[in-house]
Amino acid sequence: MVTPLDHRACAQPFCRRILGRLESSFPARWRPALAAALVASQFAILDLSFRGAEGWRAEPGALAASLATSIALGLALVVLARGRLSRAVVALVASSVLVLQVLVFRYYHTPLDVQVVASALHVRHEVRPVLLRALPAYSLSVLVLAALEYALLSVFHRALATVRPSGAGSIGAVLSVAALAGMAAGSPRRATPEVRAAHALTALTARHEPPVSSAIALPPLHAERAELPSILFVLTESVRAADYRGGGDVPTAPETAALTRGRTDLSQLRALSSYTALSLSAILTGRTQEGPRDSILRAPSLFDFAHAARDSRGVRPIVGYFSSQPKTVFETDEVRAAVDRFATIETIRGHDVDDDPDYADLPLDRDIVDLFLAKLPELETPSVVMLHLVGTHAPYFVDPKRAPFEPYDHVVTWSGMPKLLNAYRDSIYEQDRTLARAVSGFIEHVGPRPWLVVFTSDHGEAFGEHGAIHHGQNLLDEQVHVPGWIAAGKGTLSDAQSRALADHSTRFVTHLDILPTILDALGLWDNFGVASHRASMPGRSLLRPYEARAPIPVTNCTGMFPCPLNTWGVYDGDRKLVARAWDGGWYCMALGGAEERAVEPGDPACSRLRTFSQRTFPLLPNGTPNR
Repeated sequence: MVTPLDHRACAQPFCRRILGRLESSFPARWRPALAAALVASQFAILDLSFRGAEGWRAEPGALAASLATSIALGLALVVLARGRLSRAVVALVASSVLVLQVLVFRYYHTPLDVQVVASALHVRHEVRPVLLRALPAYSLSVLVLAALEYALLSVFHRALATVRPSGAGSIGAVLSVAALAGMAAGSPRRATPEVRAAHALTALTARHEPPVSSAIALPPLHAERAELPSILFVLTESVRAADYRGGGDVPTAPETAALTRGRTDLSQLRALSSYTALSLSAILTGRTQEGPRDSILRAPSLFDFAHAARDSRGVRPIVGYFSSQPKTVFETDEVRAAVDRFATIETIRGHDVDDDPDYADLPLDRDIVDLFLAKLPELETPSVVMLHLVGTHAPYFVDPKRAPFEPYDHVVTWSGMPKLLNAYRDSIYEQDRTLARAVSGFIEHVGPRPWLVVFTSDHGEAFGEHGAIHHGQNLLDEQVHVPGWIAAGKGTLSDAQSRALADHSTRFVTHLDILPTILDALGLWDNFGVASHRASMPGRSLLRPYEARAPIPVTNCTGMFPCPLNTWGVYDGDRKLVARAWDGGWYCMALGGAEERAVEPGDPACSRLRTFSQRTFPLLPNGTPNR
C-alpha cells in the first residue's frame, strides 16, 4: 500500500517545497523508492564523480565498494526511517560528510582520507585560517543539503511504516553491519568517500616523528675571497612567475625592480615542490627531497655552511633568519642552532600562532621588515641573512589604499576567480613595497663592501588552471614556475661570474641551483670541506658556465612531509614528467612559454626521463609499478 506524502513530517518551508515538487513530478507509487535510492546511493554517486568512469574501470573494487555502501546506507534508512529525530541525525551526518568531501576534493583533487588529514595536521597553521574562512559557507551548505535529505527521507516515511514486516529493524541492522564489514574488509583508502572520511579519524591518534636536529657541525670553511660579501636571501610565498612583473603596463613588483637595476632575472626557474616545507628544504640543503626523512633532515643547510664560513682573516659572517612565517615552517626545531639572529611570527606576536586565528589578516611582512631594519645595525658585515615572507600566501594580504588590481575579493569561488586573482596580485604589489624597504636598508647598511641579493618564491599558485586552486595539487607550471633574480653590488662578482649568471637568465634552472650559487659567491663551492656534500647536490652554481646535469626527481610527497595527494615527476632541461594519483602513467611536458604536453612518439628526452623515473620512483602515484 502506498500512502500520500506526509507534509506534517516535514515542518520547514524549504522541506515542504521539495515535497511538493516531488509530489507533482513523479507517480505516487515511485516516490518512496526514488527518494530512498537517492539517499542510499549518494556516496556511490559521489565516488563515481570523483573517480570518473576511467577510475572505476581501473579500480576493480570500486563498483563493489559502491554497491556495499549503498546497501548499508539503504538498510540503515529502513532501521532509522520511523523517527523524526533519527531522520534528522542521518540527514545532518550524511550532509556534513558529503559537503566536506566535495570541498576537500575541489581543493586537493582527492577525497578526504587519512593522508589528507595527516598532511593538514602537519601544516595546521596554514590550514586553520582556510577552515575558518570556509566555515560559514560550509555550514550553510550542510543545512540546505540536510533539509533536502530530510525531505527525501520523509517521502517514504509512512509508506515504509505500512509495508515493513515485524522484525525488519533487527534484520536491517544485521544486514547493515554485514555490509559495513564487507566495506571495511578492503583498503579504506580505496573505499567510498564516507568510509575514507571515517578512516581519516585514525590520523588524529597517529604517532608523530620526533624532530631531528639539522644543525651540522662543519669544520671552518676558509673562503677563497679576502672579503666575504654580505648576502640577503629573500624567499617569498606562493608567487608564480606569470604574475610577478617588475615592469610593463601593469607591474606587480615595480619598486624592487627599480631598486635593483642591472640584476639578472631567472625567467625559467622551477621549484622542486608545490609545498613550502619541501621547497624550503630543497633550497636550503640543495638536495632533492625523495630520500629518507633522517637523511634529508640531517643534511647541512645554508645556515650551517654560512656559520662555518671564514674569510682570509678568519672572520665569520653573522647569520640571520627573519621571518613572517611561523617557526613550524621548518621540519626541525634545531635549525636556529646555526643562526645568530632568529625571529619569526611568534617573535612579532609574542605567542604561538595557534593562539592567533586572525594572524593572516595582519601586516606581518611589514612587521618583520621593521624588525629586520631595526636589527641591521647589530648585523656586522659580512652577514648572511634570510628574509622569509608570507603576505602572498592565501588569503593574500592587501592594503586597500594600495590595491591597483580591482575589483578584488578574498573569497574562494569559481565564479569569483578573477577577483581572487586580483587580490593575489595586489598582495604581490604590497609585498614588493615592503621588500623594497628591506633591500634598500640592507644595501645602505653594507655600504661600499660587496653584497648580493637573491630572490625567489617557494612555489607558485593556481587560480583554476587544471581545476586547481592555491597549491599542492600538482607539479604543473602554475604551481612550480617561480620568479627569481640575483642582484650584486659593484665588484662582488668577477666579469666571468657576471657573464655566466647572465647566460643562465633564460636557461632552465631549479631551486637546487640557489645554494651552490650562494656558496660560490662566498668562495666556498670548491672548498675541500664542502666537497663531500657537493656529491649529494644535483644543482650547479649559476656563477659558472652552463653545464648539462642529470635528470632531477621532484615530488610533493616524502618520508619527511606527509602530502594529501600523491604527485611526483622528473625535470630535465626543457622537458618534465608529471604524474598524479588518478593518472594512468606519466605525462611528458614541453616547457618554455606555455607548458604543453609533448606528444611526439619516441621523443628522446621524454624516453630518457621515463627510464630515469624507474630508478627513482618504483611505483606511480596511483600505486601501480612504474614500468
